[in-house]
Amino acid sequence: MSKLHVAIAALLLAPLAACSAGNQGGSYSSAFQHLSIDGSGNVIAHARDGRQATVTAAGDLSLGGKAVTVTPAQRQLLGAYHGAALKLRDDGVATGKAGMQTGMAALSAVASGLASGKPDSIGAKVDASAGKVDALARNVCHDLGALYQDQTAVAEAIPAFTPYATIQAHDVSDCHVEPPTSGSQP
Repeated sequence: MSKLHVAIAALLLAPLAACSAGNQGGSYSSAFQHLSIDGSGNVIAHARDGRQATVTAAGDLSLGGKAVTVTPAQRQLLGAYHGAALKLRDDGVATGKAGMQTGMAALSAVASGLASGKPDSIGAKVDASAGKVDALARNVCHDLGALYQDQTAVAEAIPAFTPYATIQAHDVSDCHVEPPTSGSQP
């Protein structure tokens, strides 16, 4: 897949990522399918059966709306989990915004390249922006890996959290799959 294709795909997907930019009228903003961030900045982990766990920046935990007493060590793990979830959300939003900018640059480059009769100039104009999106996407994958590790540590320290630990190892490994280089065929 060429960088031009990546840029156009990023343009099409960016509005989805931008929807998680924050609480803009609703009570929750979806960071991704496993988590939400509420208007107070609390991380909401969703169990597969619909139950929710809430983790605050201070490391407080509630399961199904009931506060759970935690040790200082558990509170530290919960705080790290909370921070990792917010970093993932923030980097996802940044990637979406960069993707949208790259997509717009790609559309502009296509229009000007075709209008000027110089379609060969299109790729060069898009490559720099697409490289930024690639780097930001790698940050998101790194963030997902860190969140998975923090989630695992919390579930080991607080077994009652296990149903809310829905991020799987394959989610992380799938995220790290490198797209084909521009010289390879799809």
